[in-house]
Amino acid sequence: MAGQRLSRRDFLRMGALATAGAVLAGCAPKAAEKAAEATAPPPGVQKVTVFTGFGTGTDASQIEVHDTIIKEFNGDHPDVQIEWLTVPWGEHVAKYSTMLAAGMTPEMAGPIGVGGVAEFWEGWVDLSPYIEADNYDMSDYFGLTQEIHTYAGQGVLGLPLCVYPSVVFYNEDLFDAAGVDYPPHKFGESDWTYDKQFEIAKLLTIDSAGNDANSPAFKWEDTTQWGWNGWDWMGIREVGAKWGGKPRGVSDDNRTAVFNSPEYVKGVQAIADTTWKTHIWANGEQGGAFYDVAGDPFGSGMVGAWEIHSWMGWAYGSWTESFNWDVAAVPMVAEVGKPIAVVDADTYVMSKTAKNPDAAWQAMKWLFEPAQFDRLCKNYSCIPARKTLAATWVSGQQAQFPDVDFQVFLDSLDYIDRPNHEAWLPEYKRVGDACTKAWDLLRTGENLNVEEVLASLSAEAQGYIDEYWAANP
Repeated sequence: MAGQRLSRRDFLRMGALATAGAVLAGCAPKAAEKAAEATAPPPGVQKVTVFTGFGTGTDASQIEVHDTIIKEFNGDHPDVQIEWLTVPWGEHVAKYSTMLAAGMTPEMAGPIGVGGVAEFWEGWVDLSPYIEADNYDMSDYFGLTQEIHTYAGQGVLGLPLCVYPSVVFYNEDLFDAAGVDYPPHKFGESDWTYDKQFEIAKLLTIDSAGNDANSPAFKWEDTTQWGWNGWDWMGIREVGAKWGGKPRGVSDDNRTAVFNSPEYVKGVQAIADTTWKTHIWANGEQGGAFYDVAGDPFGSGMVGAWEIHSWMGWAYGSWTESFNWDVAAVPMVAEVGKPIAVVDADTYVMSKTAKNPDAAWQAMKWLFEPAQFDRLCKNYSCIPARKTLAATWVSGQQAQFPDVDFQVFLDSLDYIDRPNHEAWLPEYKRVGDACTKAWDLLRTGENLNVEEVLASLSAEAQGYIDEYWAANP
């Protein structure tokens, strides 16, 4: 995997491989065929089709859980029957688009993240009228999680379900060997900044001769241990937000690209320097060494600290067998004055063009009841957005890994990025692809002129945005 940028999908796939022995979408085609062969419901019965393929939920063991849920719901609701339509992740856009064009829209889709919502941006139901009409109780959801799937002009597109907050994982053994204090677990401590994180990382970055990155004798080409592993899943938009820029790289009115703003330039430059100036983050070629010994960078035992999401839970067992580790708070940028902990989140949404929206809301409410909610979150290996269930999640995790401070994950939810880094913007895919291309130029070292790269990115994105508004006046 040297030189490749790992996505959330990659890490979730690794988790499925580790726990179920199969790629996430491995059994999805069979499930799709099964759903396609389903017979129409009897007269007077409303069918609710749940489209799964936008993210997790397509592994064989996950499909089994869905099947059990179907039987329970259908047995208790004779007037409404649900079925899951599961498709491989790589085919979800084409499949869903085809169903839309054919007038066969599924009533619901999920689990689906913010990026998946953006892919069919105008196609989802605003749940606000249903929530208000039923006086639906939102008090048990973490406060800020309620904002993740709420959008200006679009309303509440999904109830909070799965959250994957970010924290800093750190290798206690490497910190101890370097004589460095562990990072703080409390969010918002004024001296816990990225500058401090990078300063510590220099002490934890070691070459083959035992020199750390502060030593004049340090040879970065011969590095054997790195103090920090950056953000393998993250890119320019997330970095810019942490440094105080617009989270999505566009103005609030969605008409102007701002990737070349001072905040973006400063943040992206700081991150580029960690690989090409201070060398505390392995470049793509060096990072291949991680996967020679483990399924992820941190698990190699060659990384001091790594800021990433809770979806790494699949690896906790192997980490514990290899070294002592814990989690800490996400640092802040001093000028911003507060930490921004990037979060991913999954939900279920309802399609605007589906035939049975009221039945879909009935099914959704049932799925979001605590008992089903808990099973779905366990099925997707995520942290539940319900406060009552999250407390049980912490105690369950600590029973398995008693030396890890899992409360840090919940505390992270008070500092999530707002709006979310994956939220919709005009020409979502084309702008996203341009961001990836620009990020890859910097990560590979092909072009290390940050101002030039971001100016080019902003100009390209602006062209796409202008096209969008010309077509959508």
